[in-house]
Amino acid sequence: MRISVTSLVEGENTFHFNSLKEDWLKKLVEDLVHQGYQLKSSLIIDTNLTKVDPDFYLRGKLSCSVEQTCARCAENFNLKLDSNFEVALANVPSGKLRSPELTEESEELDINFFEGNEIDLTPIITEQFFLSIPYQSLCKPDCLGICQQCGANLNTKMCKCAEKKSVTPFSVLQEVKLFKQE
Repeated sequence: MRISVTSLVEGENTFHFNSLKEDWLKKLVEDLVHQGYQLKSSLIIDTNLTKVDPDFYLRGKLSCSVEQTCARCAENFNLKLDSNFEVALANVPSGKLRSPELTEESEELDINFFEGNEIDLTPIITEQFFLSIPYQSLCKPDCLGICQQCGANLNTKMCKCAEKKSVTPFSVLQEVKLFKQE
């Protein structure tokens, strides 16, 4: 989705996008599916694009549900994403977008640069989607995981493996009794 900066009013400009209604967002979801993500609900983007000449400030919220695999028990579950984001945008003259100085400044200041009279939201929304996915997704905060010996899912049943005593060279230390000296 490209937003023409000439059509924006000074101050806040509010936008609402839904992947069920917006073709550009449908395409973005298709690209995510090709990359292995299974969205279980529509992707909804609510944004406020604030125009403060010569720069722009994008605040928004990304909402959807995506299927993930739990990092502990390896079961699939639906992860609800409600991620807020803020992005600073600055317009640069044509041809200077790829300059090394600008790239370095962008990384240091966390500013996204664009050239011309349009802001392309697609790469920004894609980046925010990836940033909203946790490094290790858990089906629930207190997930017990799987037994390392028999592979049973400890969330559904407890196995007998934990009751077995393991024999190690240090097992004899459990028998040592310490006496308190008076």
